[in-house]
Amino acid sequence: MNVLADIYVSSDDEAVNYDATPDRFANRAQYKGITPFEISMLWAIMRDIEWNVALMDEFRCLLLQDGGERLIHCLPTAMVNDLSELTLERITAVSLKWATTEELGWPIDEARAFVVDIESLARKATESGRGVYLWNCIDDA
Repeated sequence: MNVLADIYVSSDDEAVNYDATPDRFANRAQYKGITPFEISMLWAIMRDIEWNVALMDEFRCLLLQDGGERLIHCLPTAMVNDLSELTLERITAVSLKWATTEELGWPIDEARAFVVDIESLARKATESGRGVYLWNCIDDA
């Protein structure tokens, strides 16, 4: 079982439509195994604070279907702003720290690619006055 994870730029009004028509959203990145938990850990690292469960409350759920097998969460505006301001040096440092957490355990280059993608999406969202969203779906394949 895999958790599919698409991160995309949208307005609140349109964000829930991603579940039915993802191809309509041009600014997106596709990953596996990323949920609000892992992204909240990344945000804690970016802010140089210890992760705590209260960070999860910042990720507003817009869609919950099939008993939680399909979800859409909105990334916190403060996180989107923080992401859009990351420098290349900071991306490298944050990626290294995030990749080596026990919970993520990704190769550093994969973690860095994710952070580069989400930073780019955050920058596009900030420039256009939109937000960044996370779509998750359980894939039994």
